[in-house]
Amino acid sequence: MRIKVKLYGDYLKYGPDESIIEVEDDATVEDVLNKFGIEERAYIIVLVNLKRVWFDYKLNNGDVISIFSPVGGG
Repeated sequence: MRIKVKLYGDYLKYGPDESIIEVEDDATVEDVLNKFGIEERAYIIVLVNLKRVWFDYKLNNGDVISIFSPVGGG
């Protein structure tokens, strides 16, 4: 199946800001992180179709995954 992956901030070092990739039918968010070589997982936010999800979330054809670091400031 095909999904769109959007990388932001510090995660741009793992690939282009936006790409469409092929994954297995039973793929999870963790599979996508592994595919991009993203090992930094202590501080990461992952959205699928603008909804916050965890690493074990099962993906569907056409999903849009956004990966970025938390933003803070003061």
